[in-house]
Amino acid sequence: MNLCWVWRVNAMRILDYLSESSVLFPSSTNKQEILTQMAVKASQLGHGVDVQAFTKAIFEREAIMSTGIGLQIAIPHAKLPAIEDFFVVAAILGGDAEWDALDKKPVRLVFMIGGPADKQSDYLKILSKITLVIKNPARRKALMHAKDAAAVLAAFDEL
Repeated sequence: MNLCWVWRVNAMRILDYLSESSVLFPSSTNKQEILTQMAVKASQLGHGVDVQAFTKAIFEREAIMSTGIGLQIAIPHAKLPAIEDFFVVAAILGGDAEWDALDKKPVRLVFMIGGPADKQSDYLKILSKITLVIKNPARRKALMHAKDAAAVLAAFDEL
């Protein structure tokens, strides 16, 4: 393994892409509504997101294969040329959402990643940081029970 790559992954922080204003607590458990609400939030945060184009890309990706990765987590993602930099929008669901996940369990946590089409390695770094957090049972439980954005950000604080 290239040690330079390891250092670069460790130097990148999720909190560079996720803020209190990008954490949602949707009341809906409908997959399409949740994804649309998250895309609208990304647009409102000024990430250069065209809601219609981004939502279309997210739904097209979801149609290829569910982004429900198991452990009650979904990581929908899309990369488009018009998006200037990566962002993460998190949704902590109040109930179970059917997502056609790999483990056939409903989803409770959704981390939407968006970014430029030409930066696959940066996308993979962000994905690896999210994976570090959600694979930890204590952090995953804390996220599922988070009542505010500060609690969500605390789960990522050291990563």
